[in-house]
Amino acid sequence: MNADRELPVDSAVGSPILLDVTLRDGGYVNGHSWTADEAVSIVRAMEAARVPYAEVGYLRTATGEALNPSERCEPDYLEVLAAEVRRTRLVVMVRPGEVAPQDLKGVSSTGVGMARVLASRLDVDTAAPYIEAARAEGLTAAVNLTHASRFSPAELGAAVRRAAGAGAQIVYLADSNGSLYPRDTTSRIRAAVEAAGAGPDGPVIGFHPHDNLGLAFANTFAALDADAGAVDASLGGIGKGGGNLRLELIAAHLTVHAGADFSVDPLLRNRSTITAQLRMLSDAGGRSLVSGLLDVSLDQSLLFQRQAARHGYDVLLRGGIDFRTPAPASRERDGIAAGE
Repeated sequence: MNADRELPVDSAVGSPILLDVTLRDGGYVNGHSWTADEAVSIVRAMEAARVPYAEVGYLRTATGEALNPSERCEPDYLEVLAAEVRRTRLVVMVRPGEVAPQDLKGVSSTGVGMARVLASRLDVDTAAPYIEAARAEGLTAAVNLTHASRFSPAELGAAVRRAAGAGAQIVYLADSNGSLYPRDTTSRIRAAVEAAGAGPDGPVIGFHPHDNLGLAFANTFAALDADAGAVDASLGGIGKGGGNLRLELIAAHLTVHAGADFSVDPLLRNRSTITAQLRMLSDAGGRSLVSGLLDVSLDQSLLFQRQAARHGYDVLLRGGIDFRTPAPASRERDGIAAGE
């Protein structure tokens, strides 16, 4: 990590910004059915562990529907969580089109410190007004470039330059499909870091791993070695597909090897995610492994699952997915997940 670059939060030299995604990404495992008490428990654990950022869900316009808290991040939900933290800053994920840029106005008063804007298919132009609105609100403005496995290092570098020009302070490369190998991660992160520039005004480059191939930690190590300055992880590694990087693992690693000052005990003792971890283990298995190898995104998941059920995984591994088969109608939650 470039020690000359001013980071959005205090961070030990050589230690990346660590962001917990348990409530948001882990919510795909349990249908975003976290109770308020579970959300409070998780955020308290982040505060006790000195994790600087906790992503608590999606920011969406109120519709009157009975959605669970992390699906929509209503002000009262954010305020309850903000009352539990002093050091840890709350983060909301923003998908362009689900809210307008002006909907970010006033979010900082509910305890939010960062907005992460999804840039699906490297569409930074659509994300730009949200970045500007986040900066105007006094939030740290971050961009997630999704499906990094499907774009070349040069394409990702060009997107980083566009995001930097739009004012992004952190640009994350998301291995949305859990399909990257360490060498792929290295080349993409290096291109992104080069595009960000070496000065203090360029964005920090972050990495959002998934563990479909059991490579989340190895890929994260490769990303850090290539000068990434921010990393995502979750309690027990819960998350969509094959899950995320285990937060307790990376926090312990950074404490031992990078001079960080995380407290791992609160993360290991928290029991709020046990049910979700068991569900992820029972539901994923071979499906997440094969989908990672085939670079399957969640908007393709229903087609993938139907063909796997009909033909078996061996056929798909050797012949790939038959995209000539009409895709079944996606559920709303699959549409939500498709970006990241």
